[in-house]
Amino acid sequence: MSDRLPKVDNLCTNPANHKFHMCELRLAGLTEKIEKLQEKPTFICGNCGTLANDAGALCAPGPADSK
Repeated sequence: MSDRLPKVDNLCTNPANHKFHMCELRLAGLTEKIEKLQEKPTFICGNCGTLANDAGALCAPGPADSK
């Protein structure tokens, strides 16, 4: 299985900070940084479904469902 996320047609809502988003960190192989950004996730990316602690770490952030 590839570490790359599937290509999506959705756009990044903050392209100026895209290099700091989870998808780019994953492509760069920054596993430790990703793990820290997912310790207590409250946001989910509308593009890829990645969970994060902070909305700023995602391309299309929204609240994660906390069932």
